[in-house]
Amino acid sequence: MARIRTIKPEFPHSESMGRVSRESRLCFILLWTIADDAGRLRGNSRMLASLLYPYDDDAKKHIDGWLDQLSSEGCVARYEVDGTAYLQILNWASHQKIDKPSPSKLPAFVESSRKLANPREPSALDQEGNGEEGSGSGDSAPPQCVEPPTLTLTLNDKSEHPVYPASIVEWQATYPGVNVPQQLREMKAWCTANPTNRKTKRGIEAFIVRWLSKEQDKSGQQPRFSSPVGVTVPGREGRDPALLKIEEDSKKAAPVPANILEKLHVLKGNGVSA
Repeated sequence: MARIRTIKPEFPHSESMGRVSRESRLCFILLWTIADDAGRLRGNSRMLASLLYPYDDDAKKHIDGWLDQLSSEGCVARYEVDGTAYLQILNWASHQKIDKPSPSKLPAFVESSRKLANPREPSALDQEGNGEEGSGSGDSAPPQCVEPPTLTLTLNDKSEHPVYPASIVEWQATYPGVNVPQQLREMKAWCTANPTNRKTKRGIEAFIVRWLSKEQDKSGQQPRFSSPVGVTVPGREGRDPALLKIEEDSKKAAPVPANILEKLHVLKGNGVSA
């Protein structure tokens, strides 16, 4: 069943969209309309062609190429479970905000079930039509397969949320005081140990950011130097009692003998600091 979806204004300026053909961009958007609330759908290419392009007879021979481009840019993941093809729209929560999402009836994507797209050479498919459909000049480098996730975090529906190397690099730059890979491993352990408190697909990214932000705040407190023993924090009014005590004790101290003062004066005259 098709669903109403939204397109963000910044979508046309996405670098990944700039590296795929115009036909692939349209295909990506059309996939949203038949994906369930978890961003999953059946991945048989002939079926997708008939659903998404009912008036275009040539779509059946081109849609695999469009899906390969989207897979190579990390936009979708094509996978198989028990011989049936499926498709997962990656980073689904960043594309669509869904209130009260319905649980998916399709199996979750796991890395071991991925069908990797072959790196594509520039071809006539990228330049079809009036010559403006391609992703750039014919001598541009072909897109590479997306890197596998570094780890996954278990969600409340027992599916796995992939965390990719590019996201880790971005978080490390945002939170320089945090060992991001180690914190992600601790998040994974937390999700495993707290099944009733696991996050949803929609909330997992916010959970990660909140966790890292708290760790960053902690790292900002660590370099502080400890206060001298006996010195208290000044109140809003009056002087620090500890400082007053030091002044009183200095007044009661015995004066320095004259011979010692004379020796100190000689030493300072010779350039020796006391």
